Amino acid sequence: MNIALIVAAGKGKRMRQGKNKVLLKLDKYPVIYHTLKAFEQHRSIARIIIITAQNDIAAMEKIVDKYKFGKVEAIVAGGKERQDSVYQGLNYLRKAGAGKYDLVLIHNGGNLLVSEQDITDSIREVKRYGVAVCAQPARDTIKRVSAAGLVQETLDRRELWTMQTPQTIKFGLALEAFDKAYKDRFYGTDDVSLVERLGKRVKVVPCSAENIKITYPADLDFARAVLGKRRVAGMKIGLGQDSHRFAGKKPLILGGVKIDYLRGFTASSDGDVVLHALCNALSSAVGKGSISTYADEMCLKKGIKDSQEYVKVAQGFVRKAGYQVGNVSIAIEGKEPKLEKHFPQIKKVIASLLGVRARDVGITVTSGEGLTAFGQGKGIQVFVVVSLLK
Repeated sequence: MNIALIVAAGKGKRMRQGKNKVLLKLDKYPVIYHTLKAFEQHRSIARIIIITAQNDIAAMEKIVDKYKFGKVEAIVAGGKERQDSVYQGLNYLRKAGAGKYDLVLIHNGGNLLVSEQDITDSIREVKRYGVAVCAQPARDTIKRVSAAGLVQETLDRRELWTMQTPQTIKFGLALEAFDKAYKDRFYGTDDVSLVERLGKRVKVVPCSAENIKITYPADLDFARAVLGKRRVAGMKIGLGQDSHRFAGKKPLILGGVKIDYLRGFTASSDGDVVLHALCNALSSAVGKGSISTYADEMCLKKGIKDSQEYVKVAQGFVRKAGYQVGNVSIAIEGKEPKLEKHFPQIKKVIASLLGVRARDVGITVTSGEGLTAFGQGKGIQVFVVVSLLK
């Protein structure tokens, strides 16, 4: 079993923000969100344990719950130093019965740009060597300097690497190394240095240059740029359409908002044609089928007629695929009723459902000069385009 220990118990003093740096917002989401997302979406990771400061546990619980990180098993209080926090996580696993050969990926909560490949490569190498560490080759000349500030030696850059995370160790070996370190009152500068003391080989895993720990304010700018690049590179577009005919005195629901009008739609559900088109757009963007593939059973067999529930299912497809909604464009065709005054409320409902800002939802309406049945007042047709970002 592969287990991620996410270490997020630091105070972030060098960030100078007065709070744990992993709780800082980066592109609408906390830093820790991006870190957890990388492990949550990796198919080889089975469990996630978060180690954080006692005072930050409540905030971390809210993040896990809000963004539905289902692999997070526990949030453990950390210790005074980073090594103490990792030991707390290992002791939690010891009590929880982790196996000797389970793989533990110890990862800094501030290394939010870790890639899927970094995680995959770490797991592959640790199976062979027992311990592996993500690292980057030194890019600059490095010199040994005395306390007086005088150069003592120029080191061979070809032999120097900068350590990052994850640092991956077989669980039994990790316990042995940490138990001995505490017995000897030894504190290392990283996790694998404790294993080195046992005389074990440590395999270096070359990792992405983007996989750095967020430490200083300028690092946030770098991370923001990388996230922006990744989102554009992995963008998906979805197009959805639906239409309904007016009939009877059924309530008219559009975009989750009840509209004061004489007629509703012919439909088994609430007939919310806007949300139905939205579902089709979301589903198609990630390669899923039309709304009928899941909404029919929800409506006809389970009696769920609220179309907002269908949107939640479609949004689940999007999240499972590793995407989030960027923006939504809605085009409505219909002669009546007049809808413009309802746009702010409709945008608010859709924004809440999708986790975006209301300003990221655009709505237009046209009668099409009466050229179609919708423009003649017989019903409403809706087209929705969504952009999905990694």
